[in-house]
Amino acid sequence: MASSSHPYASLTNPEIKYDVFLSFGGEDTRESFTSHLYSALSRETVETFIDDDLRRGDEISQSLLDAIEASSISIIIFSERYASSRWCLDELLKILECKKEYAQIVVPVFYRVDPSHVRKQTGNFGDSFLKLGERFPDKMQSWRNALTEAADLSGFDSRVVSPESALIEEIVNAILKRLDDTFHRENEDLVGVRLPMKEIESLLRTGSTNVYKLGIWGIGGIGKTTIAGAIFNKISRHFSGSYFARNVREAEETCRLGDLRQQLLSTLLNDGNVKNFLNTDLNFQSRRLTRKKVLIVFDDVDHPRQIKILVGRLDLFASGSRIIITTRDRQVLANCGVDEVYQMEELVDDDALRLFSRHAFGGDHPHESHTELACKTIKYARGVPLALEVLGRYLYGKTREVWENAKSKWETAPPKGIQDALKISYDGLDDKEQNIFLDIACFFIDEDRDTATKFLDDCEFFATSGIDVLVDKHLITISVLNKIEMHDLLRAMGREIVRQESTNDPGKRSRLWHHKEGTEAIQGISLDMSKVKDINLHPNTFTKMPNLRILKFYSSMNEENKCKMSYFQGPGFTEVRYLHWHGYPLKLLPSNIHPEKLVLLEMPHSNIEQLFDSVQDYGKLNQIITAAFNFFSKTPTPSLTQHLNNLVILNLSGCKNLQSLPARIHLKLLKELDLSGCSKLKRLPEISPGNITTMHLDGTALEELPSSIECLSKLSHLGLADCKSLKSLPSGLCKLKSLDVLIIDGCSNLQRLPEELGNLEALDILHAIGTSITEVPPSIVRLKTVRGIYFGRNKGLSLPITFSVDGLQNLRDLNLNDCGIMGLPESLGLLSSVTKLHLEGNNFERLPESIIQLSNLERLFIRYCERLQSLPKLPCNLLSLDAHHCTALESLPDLFPSSDESYLRTLYLSDNFKLDRNEIRGIVKGALQKIQLLATARLKEAREKISYPSLRGRGFLPWNKIPKWFSFQSAGSCVTLEMPPDFFNNKSVLGLAFGVIVNFSRKFNFFYTSKIEKQFYVYCEYIVRPKDYHPHCSTSRMTLLGVGDCVVSDHLFFGYYFFDGEEFNDFRKYNCVPVAVRFNFREANGFEFLDYPVKKCGIRLFHAPDSRESFSCD
Repeated sequence: MASSSHPYASLTNPEIKYDVFLSFGGEDTRESFTSHLYSALSRETVETFIDDDLRRGDEISQSLLDAIEASSISIIIFSERYASSRWCLDELLKILECKKEYAQIVVPVFYRVDPSHVRKQTGNFGDSFLKLGERFPDKMQSWRNALTEAADLSGFDSRVVSPESALIEEIVNAILKRLDDTFHRENEDLVGVRLPMKEIESLLRTGSTNVYKLGIWGIGGIGKTTIAGAIFNKISRHFSGSYFARNVREAEETCRLGDLRQQLLSTLLNDGNVKNFLNTDLNFQSRRLTRKKVLIVFDDVDHPRQIKILVGRLDLFASGSRIIITTRDRQVLANCGVDEVYQMEELVDDDALRLFSRHAFGGDHPHESHTELACKTIKYARGVPLALEVLGRYLYGKTREVWENAKSKWETAPPKGIQDALKISYDGLDDKEQNIFLDIACFFIDEDRDTATKFLDDCEFFATSGIDVLVDKHLITISVLNKIEMHDLLRAMGREIVRQESTNDPGKRSRLWHHKEGTEAIQGISLDMSKVKDINLHPNTFTKMPNLRILKFYSSMNEENKCKMSYFQGPGFTEVRYLHWHGYPLKLLPSNIHPEKLVLLEMPHSNIEQLFDSVQDYGKLNQIITAAFNFFSKTPTPSLTQHLNNLVILNLSGCKNLQSLPARIHLKLLKELDLSGCSKLKRLPEISPGNITTMHLDGTALEELPSSIECLSKLSHLGLADCKSLKSLPSGLCKLKSLDVLIIDGCSNLQRLPEELGNLEALDILHAIGTSITEVPPSIVRLKTVRGIYFGRNKGLSLPITFSVDGLQNLRDLNLNDCGIMGLPESLGLLSSVTKLHLEGNNFERLPESIIQLSNLERLFIRYCERLQSLPKLPCNLLSLDAHHCTALESLPDLFPSSDESYLRTLYLSDNFKLDRNEIRGIVKGALQKIQLLATARLKEAREKISYPSLRGRGFLPWNKIPKWFSFQSAGSCVTLEMPPDFFNNKSVLGLAFGVIVNFSRKFNFFYTSKIEKQFYVYCEYIVRPKDYHPHCSTSRMTLLGVGDCVVSDHLFFGYYFFDGEEFNDFRKYNCVPVAVRFNFREANGFEFLDYPVKKCGIRLFHAPDSRESFSCD
């Protein structure tokens, strides 16, 4: 089978052997300029052909002609005697022929000769040429034409650039850039490779002299081969030898590994005499490589022995060598001793849509009539390139009806090309691992790993090691929350394997997950009850399922009981180990269930009143590790909890009538206790020390916590949100050395925090929004690890008088919104790590001058501080200032100093009518000057780099005029452009600045109040006209420019958007002409305004010819 990896990789054309061919007159420059240029190119590892032989005779050798044809770039060094050599002129003819036939790049260098003398064959250059013409009159015209054509090309003149060292440096830099551009053109059809290539190049450490081994790991079809090929293309010229060993796994399966080894070694050693040999001879051949710096890609390796057969040891290569291994199995990379592993990720949605569209529509965008269907299809493919290509090729040219039918079919079984590619990894598993994979695909996605492992181990599948194997083969992943996750396509592949067990008779399949299938051979059932109507189960429904291990009736919509049943009959639950039944209809568990086999028991929203009739049955629940019930209305019997020796998770959330628990819970293995929503539970039992890490007590009626909480040394997460009866926290809480998250939001009766709060040495997040706390304990400054403190909506809050230099040293986010704070301490400036400072809705009149010391502060929020009169000088790294509706604000610092020190990108001063009009005028002028500086910087970046990110910023303030600086202006929301037809084609478009005057008074027909709780989004829509009316090109594109508050007076909303390096690739590709720009406003809930609030608008486009200009803000 061919490799299933994404097939786009276009490896170096075998005819291209050299980066550069040097054409020169030997007598003039061989020992001087040409020699120096060759050395400089070689130092940059540019593979350069130079003819070292002294030329004899008139006929150019075939080897030289072949070398010209095998080069990417030809450099012609025109010197005074260049035209005296038939060899040189015939080389020139061949070079120009390759320029025409193969788009070879030609760079002339005029070394101590006037370009016009070359163009017109005059001067000393012309004299030499005429003498040669006396011998070869029949060649003269073709040579003349070639000299004229070459002299007209853009190149380098030694009379203009001097000294020679500077000239050579310029030539080398230009060649390197041309080579990079060539690489990008060769790979322009590749989608989504830019970021992975950048990351992989960084991991390869190309500047290091060590031998370095990199693994690229991911599921089949994710693009491992593609990215390895692109990297190979780009960097292979830096190595003495390079080889891409494709389909290593397939080569071994088809007994061709020896042939592959022969090809690899003969290529790297440049020795056509290397023959297929016995393994005993490998060391001799490999030793020949120890003197060569090589690049080798081993593609699709599934066992380390394959590499050993091919090259022996990987540490025998010369310094600077690089080895890249692509594989589906991470353990292979560990066994090969790679230095780094790069995990391939799925394509982002934009790239996925582009790749799919190329195969389904023949362009970068879907047809307008199929956009919705295309989006649904890429959602199914989940960013896997192979799947996008297979689906796109299948749907190309098909009707809408075929598209819709295909989507329904794929939800049952993936297309064969995708199934075959993904199944390769499954086929490499042993039978136990295959069973684990199928159980996970059918039942355990998003399940806790420990719970699934316990269940699968109980089925004798050896899951502890088996799950690790699946992770290594990228068949599953484990989330940070210890949940098992699986790619949708892998899940579909696994379920298709089960379906193939009996395609026509679902009852003979081992696993069932669809409500229309099922019976005899079934080992597991998983049904989403929210997707079926009411179910009436016959008493003997499960009688013919003696092998049933898993029964999972769940509800993704958390709906009420849909299942009706009067009783159970016959053996049907004797092997059940996993029982989750949402809306279980009976009052008791099935009588034939074996409690000692249960690993998981969850009965949410059920009618059950007790588990068993017999007390002895409770004593058999010693294997269960996860239990969830919400049927308790009174204290659970002690016999339930005392026998749950292996319980890891106890979930009683939503037991709204539960008033108490046993006085003591002694469960040594318990890690998670969830009592959230037990709204009548007033008292928490004493909990014995153990492994508990998480307690969710949100929304209970607890008035206090038990003193034993201080013994829970491993507790890391304590949730007490909306415990409205909670009045205090015990001081023992501060002894919890592992606690990193404490949430007490909405504890409206909680008035104080423990004095020793600062002893929580691991605390990372403190959430205390909407409590009655009025004083923060001074010890809070000792919290050295805390990154986020949130005290919003605590009226009358008093802060510590001073902060310390060594305290709160990791604090990033501080929220003091709506706390009625009258003043902030000057020591605020000591919180040097803070990046976000939320001070909205407070009563201070000024901010401390020390705020300028917050060197890492990026975002400052002071909205609705209605007493704030002035702002001090702010930190230069500030990116965003939001001062909306600070109605007393009269003066501001210089927000845009003339230097490049300001980084401000977002500025909101809306509804601030006390600001002086001249001050606002100055702010607008400073902002526009800053935008122009950014445009200049972006122009420099665009010239120096091939790729660069987008950049945007915005401002909002009281103003009623569009500055004249905006080149295109209009009343209303649409501006018509007057730009040249090739505007998008010259790659010089950098971005735009925009300004709109808005007023929402027509929208909001009510008396103006201090707070309009509505915001708007503003979008920029580019309207273009395809010059050639290509059917696949969109006619418009929307870009989000920003968000603002709805105001009922004239305001200027302005900003900029600088495009990334590929922003308008599609516009360029289809030769689009800009027509107009329209501004769209929508409410924050997404609905478009009926009456557009735009009174005037203007834009300014930035492209390469722009330069700094004077500014007018009139």
